Amino acid sequence: MPNLKAFGATEYMDGALTLPVLNELFLRGGPVGGRGRYSRGRSFFDLSDAEEENRERRRECKDLEAVDFTGCVSAVFVNAFNEFVTTHLIASEHELHDDDEIHPRRILFVDEPLTFPGLQRLGMRGVKSILPRFLGPFILAFPSLNQLDLSGTRVTSEILESLGTSSTVRLKSLALARCVKLSSESIRDILVASPVTMNLKELNLYADMTYLSPLTREDFLEIVTSAPCFTSGELQYLDISGVPVDEDILNRFKPQPKLRSFGLSHLPALGLKDIQIFMTEKSFNVEVLTLINTSPELDFGLRVNSNARNAVINLHAHLIRPLSTPPFSFSANRQPSPTRLRVVELSTGMLGALGAGAGAWRIIRSKGGRGWYVDTASTWVAEPGSGVGSILKRGLAVDHPFRVEMQRLSDANGNVSSGVGWHARKMEV
Repeated sequence: MPNLKAFGATEYMDGALTLPVLNELFLRGGPVGGRGRYSRGRSFFDLSDAEEENRERRRECKDLEAVDFTGCVSAVFVNAFNEFVTTHLIASEHELHDDDEIHPRRILFVDEPLTFPGLQRLGMRGVKSILPRFLGPFILAFPSLNQLDLSGTRVTSEILESLGTSSTVRLKSLALARCVKLSSESIRDILVASPVTMNLKELNLYADMTYLSPLTREDFLEIVTSAPCFTSGELQYLDISGVPVDEDILNRFKPQPKLRSFGLSHLPALGLKDIQIFMTEKSFNVEVLTLINTSPELDFGLRVNSNARNAVINLHAHLIRPLSTPPFSFSANRQPSPTRLRVVELSTGMLGALGAGAGAWRIIRSKGGRGWYVDTASTWVAEPGSGVGSILKRGLAVDHPFRVEMQRLSDANGNVSSGVGWHARKMEV
């Protein structure tokens, strides 16, 4: 497969990711920065005939551009990964022991370190069995990264600090969800002070009740007010679920006109009115909003003397209606709604309280148990001759193909393909 550019694995087949497989994946393309050497300390002439043949064959292959190891945790993969890193990336002068902690910025190389300049997109989500001393050198071996998902890994503050000093990495997507070994300061520093994250369009800082956010309110406030990716208004996807967010912090946000998918789950004290104002004034183009276990007015299980009926009324009165209903007008030219909101992710309890929904709003559940409250009569449609290509149209006819399909998904009650859903928690690489 000399033209292979992207490789994706899953936890269902990670037992097949042996060292020879990793070698075939990464030791491809022309020698750059020491590429072509197979082991540390061995010169070109020490290679066996078989190794030399492999080296020449791989040189004719194209570099990989994307690798996704999401959920790979088997012992076979972990051992192969550790051996690959030790052999090709940690060419240290001493043997590693189980209790060794090597700072990624202080690795001593006998030879010039191996790098992989072709790889741009790397997904390591849920690869939780790889220790930091192997994870760090691996991440730092890719100088051309623009998409990186480290959610649920053992990435440390030191690794993040090293990544932030790169003179070549310029990320467009970064996911640090459920990274419990990171400090608040390390996240703040890479977002506020590092050129690596200046051009981010997607950022995932998701946390929940099980994996609490390491961010402090003070550091997150500095991120909101000073980080280039926040102040530029270029973010398209943002998940700050579980991060210490309150009314004041939302007020300090710069406008986010390009934001389309917004995660605000696991914020039990945040009021619906604050969310409504933020959406109307600063993020009116958001289409997908997540509110699992957010706001005492919604999740009736979060407070005493609350009930499902009041929660449903609050949802429609303070969020759905004011954000998605066009203003009344006697004019023939219908005015657009205040925002583009058309999908709201809610908790299981809230979804159960909504019953069959109201109007065109219906519940659509995913194969994995998540669920969304969806305006089935809203979608993007072509607008020939308008000069804008397509527009978000509300109030589709009952027999419109999109609305029919959304109703079918709603009726399936979770018996759907694994690709059905909105606001991905995993960055697509």
